Amino acid sequence: MAQAFGFDQDELKMLLVAVRQMRRTFAAARKTAPEPQPAVDAYARLYDGLYAKLLDMAGPLPAAIEDVLEK
Repeated sequence: MAQAFGFDQDELKMLLVAVRQMRRTFAAARKTAPEPQPAVDAYARLYDGLYAKLLDMAGPLPAAIEDVLEK
């Protein structure tokens, strides 16, 4: 599926790692916010959805890649 969008496997892996880092950034911001931040929550949900779509596009990943994505 990734090739249908012009991505090779390495590019898709890099995108997964980048989106994972953004998800972590939003998670940290949500933890330290003194009150709920609707805009941060909205962007966090968008990145969660993007991450799920990219994982679906990537198909089965080697265990080494899955380990990196889980950290």
